[in-house]
Amino acid sequence: MNIAVCIKQTADTESRPTLSADRSRVEEEGLVWIINPHDESAIEVAVRLRDERGGTVTLLALGPDRVESALRQGLAIGADFAVHLQCDAMPDDPKTVAGALAHIISTRDFDLVLTGEVAIDGAGAQVPQRLGVLLNWPCVTGVEELKVTSDGLTARHPVEQGDEIHICNLPAIIGINRRIGEPRYPSFRGIMKAKRKPIEKEAAVLEFAQLRIESLALPASRSDGKILTYEDGVAARVVALLREEAKVI
Repeated sequence: MNIAVCIKQTADTESRPTLSADRSRVEEEGLVWIINPHDESAIEVAVRLRDERGGTVTLLALGPDRVESALRQGLAIGADFAVHLQCDAMPDDPKTVAGALAHIISTRDFDLVLTGEVAIDGAGAQVPQRLGVLLNWPCVTGVEELKVTSDGLTARHPVEQGDEIHICNLPAIIGINRRIGEPRYPSFRGIMKAKRKPIEKEAAVLEFAQLRIESLALPASRSDGKILTYEDGVAARVVALLREEAKVI
């Protein structure tokens, strides 16, 4: 079974972002870059399936030169191959991202494509579904349990009142939720092997973007809180503060 895993390099949520002078983008200097956590879980699922059923795991990542470090980390986790779709900056439009990934996937012989269900930066949660449409493959996202057989796959997707069970033929697109299980830590041997593995580089095929970010704003700093002691009338005072100062009710 040949599996592709589409990964995105995102800024660690512990990083402190700053905006460019025109407020159109986040300055990359000083940010700590990681593999999107849901994508990291997708790599773990792919490696387990490869170990059980044989085949290969190929990582696909779109972005500038810094993306290579994420691919190296994914190789250290256990992936076999990596392809860097090179572009000057990560596109904001998920349609453009999905188009570039679909183009490379359509030229390869993959049985299954895994992605994270959502990226922690833009949180658009659109790429797996768009890939399914562009490739005309079945797509299930938000998957927390996945079983693959020679005939196809069964995926469990939780909903408010229970679970949905999806049965699909292959090839298919699966969006993995990180609750499917913790990814393994790269071993020292895996890290050393990853350093020697070649990363294939291709120029990304980017379609015209339909989405453009006009401006960004950082969250407002928190004001000083109020500490209320329990006494008669405190409940009414809390309600008044929520209504008149916080304006949340």
